[in-house]
Amino acid sequence: MMACVLVSAPVAANSRADVMTNNAFINAPSDAFPKDAKSYWQQRQQAVQYARQEQWQLALPLLETVTKTYRDDGDTWFLLGHGYMLDKQYEKAIPALERAIALGTIISGVPSTSSPANDMMVKIARCYSALGESQAALQWLERALAYRWDDRKSLLTSKHFTALATNTQFKAIAGAALADNLSRDQQWLKDLDFLVAEIERLHVNAFHHISQQAFTAKVQQIAEAIPDLSDQQIVFQFMSLLGSLGNGHNFIVPTHSLKGAFTQLPVQFYRFNDGYFIVSASAKYRHLVGQKVLRIGNTPIAQVVDKVAMVNARDNEMQQLWLAPFYLSLPQVLQGVGVTTETEKTALTVSDSQGATTHVTLTAESFNFTGFPKLPKLEEQHNPLYLSQQHQPYWLKISPEQNLAYVQFNRVGQKKSESLAAFSKRISRIANERQVQNLVLDLRHNSGGNGSIIPPLTRALLHFAQEREQNKLFVIVGRNTFSAAHLLLADLNRLSDAIIVGEPSGSRPNHLGESGWFKLPYSGVWGLISSQFHQASKAEDHRIWIAPHVPVTLSSKQYFNAHDPAMAAIHGIIGTYKHAQ
Repeated sequence: MMACVLVSAPVAANSRADVMTNNAFINAPSDAFPKDAKSYWQQRQQAVQYARQEQWQLALPLLETVTKTYRDDGDTWFLLGHGYMLDKQYEKAIPALERAIALGTIISGVPSTSSPANDMMVKIARCYSALGESQAALQWLERALAYRWDDRKSLLTSKHFTALATNTQFKAIAGAALADNLSRDQQWLKDLDFLVAEIERLHVNAFHHISQQAFTAKVQQIAEAIPDLSDQQIVFQFMSLLGSLGNGHNFIVPTHSLKGAFTQLPVQFYRFNDGYFIVSASAKYRHLVGQKVLRIGNTPIAQVVDKVAMVNARDNEMQQLWLAPFYLSLPQVLQGVGVTTETEKTALTVSDSQGATTHVTLTAESFNFTGFPKLPKLEEQHNPLYLSQQHQPYWLKISPEQNLAYVQFNRVGQKKSESLAAFSKRISRIANERQVQNLVLDLRHNSGGNGSIIPPLTRALLHFAQEREQNKLFVIVGRNTFSAAHLLLADLNRLSDAIIVGEPSGSRPNHLGESGWFKLPYSGVWGLISSQFHQASKAEDHRIWIAPHVPVTLSSKQYFNAHDPAMAAIHGIIGTYKHAQ
């Protein structure tokens, strides 16, 4: 078996995020270049195409040829190593992946894999594990953690590391080294230690919003209070600790845990420009839909919103408009910020459209977290386009009378029936065939997903915007235009003359993002940590959001009456252009 070779000196687990996983000064360029550049390019293109089609038996011979012909392309080494690993040629996969780490790669579009260096380190560990070299596998896993690999919770259930499942060091790496005979309080203290260690390991520039001294003092206060707190109250304290760091990708999911799971009120709140309203409710409370929320307990709603901000780590205050309604629905948060004293029942004061007030008491229920809430469809109205197909990741409608294509992009993910790349090609084809002059991209419901799949859509939209002078690209944005969707918005804002309509966006162009997953070993509480810096604009871009060129807000009356003021504004602008021609 081959020896374990590390590509550069190890780093501490709490190293800064800008430490590179390779060394540019020890890898000199090769003097060997292809004799026939055209033939090399054709082979490379074909190999990449086969890899993206998962035809590895066809891809591997070509990849072997191109990496021998030219040794300085990290993309081809990555594909070769990944292909060897899938083909169970583990001894060949390891040096190929090491070479890819040494050179670096950003290739994307290959199904079921990703190319960050720390992911490649886990692949190397997987190869060593398959070869029965446990110590080398553990060493590479440790190295991946040191370079901020963010999915350690998946290791225990991974079939690729079954042989290591009982290894003590492996359990520690996976965050599941549980000591015996610990008291309840000791277990929570261990979870607190783990959370702090993961923040230090994963978080980019963790102490830009709160000083490290203040953070450490807060940790100590929580530790001292644990004996006097219930499990749910401890989880709330953990939420406030993570919230103190700022950044919208810091979040604890307060359900699905072994201990301290939260409950939720059976209503959904939303903040319109005229206040907070109930927009959805369980069958028992459906009569409350459309009611304006005046108070929770004895506290005016505006004050409650200010109080829950302490657990809402965010990129800007648009995210407070988006997510504060979610936290208002969690009784344990309301209790934690001092608005209520109990969690089983919560009192609300609401008013109807005539101003008549009612006092109601809601009983909390267990819930499953399936993502952050979106403005729901109307139940008794014909829904406008933006509410009609939220469950679809993306869809398209042509309006011939307006010479308009409406594209709603609700989630950065793939549909089984049509990939985002195929959908992007369909947009271009239809826009060209029908000579579409106005294209609306609606990002109001899109809070992100897998950003690596976005480039085909970005190219299609930029091509439309630049193809004909009369073409107009409109982008509708709002408070929960966030994460990967915000990266798309930033690109369109930077590279085109897209007309942005709606509210300010839910993030900054340059922001701390990504999602480093963690799961606390004893309680099973899980969540996210902001693990990467995204510079989607120039370095001097300090905007706190991307502001609309056409500011449009939404009132409760417009929503409940199925009106869309953003599309109304766009139709008005299109009409102006028509008259000017």
